[in-house]
Amino acid sequence: DLVEPCRAMGCTSSSLSKTAAPKRGGPTLLQAETSTKQGDSRAEKERHDQGLLETFAVLRVIKAGLNRSFDSYGRMDPFAVVAWITEGGVETEISRTRTDWNAHFTPHWDHNCRGQPFAKNSKDLVEFQVMEGNVIGRDTFCGSARVIVRDLLGERLSSAFSSQQNATAAGAISGPIVDLSLENAGEVTGTITVQALIVSRTQEEALEFCHKFTKAEPSLFKAPVQRLGVSGGSAPFFRLELQSPHSEQAVDHFIGKDLSHAEDEVWFYEEAMSLLRTPGAQGLAPLLGFAFEYAGVLRSFEETSAGERRENELLVMRNLRSGCAQLRMLDIKIGQKTAQAGWQGKSRSAALRQSLVDGITNSSCEGFRLEGFDGRPPALSSMDPLLDLGVTGNAKMAKKALRVMLQRMTGAEMLNHFLDVHQEPLELGEDALQEKLSPTEVTELVAHEVVGRLTQLAIACRRSPVPQKWIGSSVGLAFDAGKLPARATGEEEIRKTTMVHIFDWGRSELNTLDKHLKLSEKDQHDRGEFWRYYMGGIDRLAWEAARAYRHRFCCASRWSHVNFQISDFDSMSDNDFIGRLTVPVEETPETSAEIITHTGNHVVGDFGFRGSAKLTYSITWRPYPKGSRFIGAWRICVLRAENLPRQDKLQLRTTSDPFCEITAMSDDMLCCRQLTSVKVRTLDPEWGECFELPVVADSGNLESALQRASPGLVSLSPGSFPEERLPRWQKEGPLPGLSATKSHSRWSFSAERSETAELEKALEAWKQNLDSASATFVACELGSGAGVAADDVQIGLQEEFQAQVCEGGELRDRCWNPDGLGSDDIQSKANMWEIQEVRSC
Repeated sequence: DLVEPCRAMGCTSSSLSKTAAPKRGGPTLLQAETSTKQGDSRAEKERHDQGLLETFAVLRVIKAGLNRSFDSYGRMDPFAVVAWITEGGVETEISRTRTDWNAHFTPHWDHNCRGQPFAKNSKDLVEFQVMEGNVIGRDTFCGSARVIVRDLLGERLSSAFSSQQNATAAGAISGPIVDLSLENAGEVTGTITVQALIVSRTQEEALEFCHKFTKAEPSLFKAPVQRLGVSGGSAPFFRLELQSPHSEQAVDHFIGKDLSHAEDEVWFYEEAMSLLRTPGAQGLAPLLGFAFEYAGVLRSFEETSAGERRENELLVMRNLRSGCAQLRMLDIKIGQKTAQAGWQGKSRSAALRQSLVDGITNSSCEGFRLEGFDGRPPALSSMDPLLDLGVTGNAKMAKKALRVMLQRMTGAEMLNHFLDVHQEPLELGEDALQEKLSPTEVTELVAHEVVGRLTQLAIACRRSPVPQKWIGSSVGLAFDAGKLPARATGEEEIRKTTMVHIFDWGRSELNTLDKHLKLSEKDQHDRGEFWRYYMGGIDRLAWEAARAYRHRFCCASRWSHVNFQISDFDSMSDNDFIGRLTVPVEETPETSAEIITHTGNHVVGDFGFRGSAKLTYSITWRPYPKGSRFIGAWRICVLRAENLPRQDKLQLRTTSDPFCEITAMSDDMLCCRQLTSVKVRTLDPEWGECFELPVVADSGNLESALQRASPGLVSLSPGSFPEERLPRWQKEGPLPGLSATKSHSRWSFSAERSETAELEKALEAWKQNLDSASATFVACELGSGAGVAADDVQIGLQEEFQAQVCEGGELRDRCWNPDGLGSDDIQSKANMWEIQEVRSC
């Protein structure tokens, strides 16, 4: 049990030997004696002459036993937090264990903390806190135990520092396994079992093994640091300020993440940094280029509300909010399967719970799900997930319910809200429009850049020489939704500040070719399986972004019709359809028109006592300045509705929660859908919201974005990006037949069979294009180096690739199939082999 902590401090297994020891108050003593070979002693003596040894204390948290339950119902999920307290009273959280799900009274962790500098006469304390993890609300404190570190070593402390020999020979000495009493407000609530280990290393080895991560220079940052609020997850973040930032850096260019919550993540960043320093980064440079900028680990302090000074170790990385007036960011967890039992300390029960979440969210449908949404637009913020329950004032429950609602959003819905700027920032007047970009122009550039970068990421995944196992990692899409740049320099500024990054490496492994060759065949297949999950999610997300851009920003002819559909927002079920109105897109002053049902009847409120339901709207044309990417835009203003029928009868209310869905169709079958905000508990909603339907100057902007991502992307047919959902009025014509009275919502994944087949065909064509572009990308690089024209290489590889792909997506006479793999597996292997063959040449 002591081999791993010793190895973490630089001790090899050959330098340790476990021997039995007499009992001391219960558990058996484990002793690890250092090797005393004569050759090793001489080597240690030479190292001692060059520099003194440094001593570190490694703490091991084994298990706990609780006397009572601290959970209101069900079984407890305990974890432990370890804090180091110096003689001066400075407290630093050095580690925390995993959560032992459903362990209840007897959690078992066997967790090793990072080594801390230690001296024989040190009076430093260590505090162990046992917490009960809660899904909703704060974690519950179960009890704590505080002890002087040297007391954990007992009689072994003297032997560790007794002689010069022990001071010059690197090794490890363990203390006894000790049971400490846990106390909570004077009550003994249980025990926690711990052990201390003393490790001696030379200064050079201590730097290599104990401080392996890159150190961020404290003098570069201001102190103390300021703790920030947590928008998602549980890891605390801290505001960092540079003392003297560079010309291209803001003061808040970096942000700090509590290292005790990111111990696994920091090693991923360290290994990635080490790889990027080597030529080519073993083929992973294109992929790792999407990771956050990482600057090392900073040791600083914060001042608590009680006036105490608390030291922290912080993982320093790029602050996406730096320079942003209002950051809008999507945190998208990638992969159809986001957990595996036994991987990176994941228990079977925790993996089972995570698989249930995967099954009921968008992960199982499209290969990704929305975990967080910073800077939500007002329309989305108005959709209260607890509205049907009538729960108000409970911020914690609302946060959990919002997370569930976001997790069930489809890719089209999350991107629709991501690009929604019809309320924020405020619309420009005619004079200001000549000087600044409008909100719609900003989102067009953002969407254009996101499409290109996500496509680059999908191709970079294919260029990885070996499969990765990035379980639970995320993709972040972000831009500044709070300011409108000047028209002269706006495009460059927006493209520079639009961000697409991959992050959250807590349960991820950075696999290299050397590591992969040492894995067993079973483990290699395991890496390949999870890499297919990851690539599938990235492919679908990139395709959804391209589809959203095409239908919103690729109309170069005219928008023909617009459909207003009013629905009652239901947070726990499908939205209730109220009525619709279809009008041509043409100059229309403020007009009130009656809305109709699916059968063509007029909608009336309260059985006709309040009259027919009406919608007031207007449509105007707005030309854009010369040099804009838009010719102009149709402004659709949804002003108000009146005399709507009540729909919240099951909640025993006499009102509805109406919102309006605006769906526009163009002559070339583009379909753009936008939403108003929800007006709660009213039958006469006042919206006053305006939307834009842009007419672009160049309909080939989508192709330009894809060509910027990779010159190898072949031309896309009009059917490559089918509309998200044809409105019912467009399918059924001007005289619709009887149909259901429910509209789709974020809780519904239903689709007609014909639409599903069309969607799968489009996705398959998209993946084949990415495969072709990936092979072409590598060939163009090598061809350019060999003096071959890039265009000739690109055209030749595209023709060869398309000739070898049959209708089912399998390669003919290209690869053998000993494992009985499916077409996706064969395709992936063939692509890798094709690239490897090109590299070999």
